[in-house]
Amino acid sequence: MAALELGGGSRPGATRGKWFSSHSMLVVLLILLLLVLVLALGVALAVQSAAQVPLTPATPLLILGCPRGWVGYNGVCYYLSKDYSTWEQGQERCSELGASLAILKDEEMDLLFRLRGNVDYWLGLRRRGERLHWGDGSSYSSSVPVLGNSECVYLADDKFRSEMCSNERPYVCSKAQAPL
Repeated sequence: MAALELGGGSRPGATRGKWFSSHSMLVVLLILLLLVLVLALGVALAVQSAAQVPLTPATPLLILGCPRGWVGYNGVCYYLSKDYSTWEQGQERCSELGASLAILKDEEMDLLFRLRGNVDYWLGLRRRGERLHWGDGSSYSSSVPVLGNSECVYLADDKFRSEMCSNERPYVCSKAQAPL
């Protein structure tokens, strides 16, 4: 026991107390260092767990295979713009992003109706004569009503509406998800 004593005292507990009191600054620094290490470890674990997207059957793939800021669903990535443009400008901007104004299938319409919030977005649906066609040339054949007889179509409430293509509003782009 005498070998553990750092000072000349007779009681080992008293000697340790003297050592801690004489080196209090070192003890405080060691405690602060330990706190910093514990905090750094906690942050690292939080970042690591946040970067992982849990995949469950109830959650569609919302990130994988799509660029940052896009939403993925059923193999398609969607970008909901914040800037306002005419229908043609929206199509140009989507093209710059490697996409087109959104072409929707019935199963994706419900998703976009929920994602849109209170914002109305241009879609890639346009009237050609009496018929509506998607940007890829396919005919519009959904049960979702399109209100109005104007040329360009936008997403509104739980339906589609049409208005002059020169009006400005945000737009939705779509493109195929990148392979994983």
